[in-house]
Amino acid sequence: MERENKFLKAYLKDLLGDQITRFWNARPEPRAIRVNTIKTTVAEVKKRLEQWNVPFRPVSFNPEGLIIEDDHMPLSQTLDFFLGKFYYQGVSSQLPAVVLNPQKGDKVLDLAASPGSKSTQMAAMMDNTGFLVLNDVSMKRIQALNTNIQNIGSVNYAIYRQPGERIGNILPEYFDKVLLDAPCSALGIIHSHPEVYSWLSAKRLAKIVEQQRQLLVSAYKALKVGGEMVYSTCSISPEENEELIQFMLDHYPLEIVEIAPEIHKLFLPGLTEYQNKSFTPDMTRAIRILPHLHEMEGFFVVKLRKTGRRHKAVKTYHTFKTLAYNHPDVEDDLRQISEQWGIPEDTWQRYRYIKTRDRLWMVNTQIKNIPQENFLNAGLLLGEKRIFGWKLPNDSIQYFSRWITKRHLAVSEEQLRELFNTGMTNVPGVEKGYYALSWQGKAIGSLYVEKQRAKIRLMHRFKVIL
Repeated sequence: MERENKFLKAYLKDLLGDQITRFWNARPEPRAIRVNTIKTTVAEVKKRLEQWNVPFRPVSFNPEGLIIEDDHMPLSQTLDFFLGKFYYQGVSSQLPAVVLNPQKGDKVLDLAASPGSKSTQMAAMMDNTGFLVLNDVSMKRIQALNTNIQNIGSVNYAIYRQPGERIGNILPEYFDKVLLDAPCSALGIIHSHPEVYSWLSAKRLAKIVEQQRQLLVSAYKALKVGGEMVYSTCSISPEENEELIQFMLDHYPLEIVEIAPEIHKLFLPGLTEYQNKSFTPDMTRAIRILPHLHEMEGFFVVKLRKTGRRHKAVKTYHTFKTLAYNHPDVEDDLRQISEQWGIPEDTWQRYRYIKTRDRLWMVNTQIKNIPQENFLNAGLLLGEKRIFGWKLPNDSIQYFSRWITKRHLAVSEEQLRELFNTGMTNVPGVEKGYYALSWQGKAIGSLYVEKQRAKIRLMHRFKVIL
């Protein structure tokens, strides 16, 4: 802290009182992972952690969450991480999706989705069914979102790039559930991210609150009557939380929904008064997390239900249709992929498709129509048509691992390590073309062979832990 922030110092002292010293001295939140149940089971990941001698304990409110008690080993360099079997996600960050509790077949909006920790969590909770709309305004952040959602093997989502404030007008009453993990002041994590101390002011806080208000109104408009939404921030500021929720209750037909008692009792209730302002008694149904009390990042979570509408919802959006497996635009492509990779042709009828130039994407069969405005992409990238046939990317190879019966290229442990460390390895006698990297009989990645050198495309190179 190079310069004293008098506003913030006084603000936190007023908010926390005699807890202020404990707040500043709070221990950082422990590292945590979340098991991707689209690809594996909690039991399997626990078994692997035990094999690596990595101690862990369960996240108290999330059966798929595991707290890593000794982070001596870089789990992000394991083969299991590359395969998308688990995902690094903060403990507090796992709570909003658990509280929202999206179900199979739901239409769900993640209004400010990047980098995708909660998006990937909800995709798995929905068991790859339904329709998950992921929105963000920043293309840079969307790139990370797309990488993460592809890696988990999701086929139930579409990504959009547009200001979140507009979605409620574009897709009115379209969603069963909405998650708004709002951009915020980050006051709940300031003890471990002191850079916040240098820029936050009363003026900036007011600007943040106004943006959050606009996003909340948009979320309300996008939600069906009877639908539920979760609003969360990594801030402990009442202006961004209870005060803002009270504004929504005063101006829109909404009610605060009780959070499951076994979860709610673990944390503090929402405030019912602050600086001579009173809030509804139901605000105690919200959750407050303080880092010095809960050994987690500071967070606020509240669940709301839409009980009515202020204005009649008018549909103004246009959609495009996804394609069935036997549609003339994709039928030949799918047949070629089957012939090249040995994937049974009856596999394709389980999905619907989007064709963009030389790329083929696939989504679940429930996604028949996709809103068009500011749409970027949807579902798993199945393959790209190249000169030497169809290239299936790493995520597609992993998704279809059990069905791929052709073009397996088995490697030794030495070759596998070299591939991840350098991006290539020698494969004497292997002809030019695309192959499935085969390890212990399973297809785990995409290889391109040229001049008897196999190459793999990775986000970064590393010394893989098997």
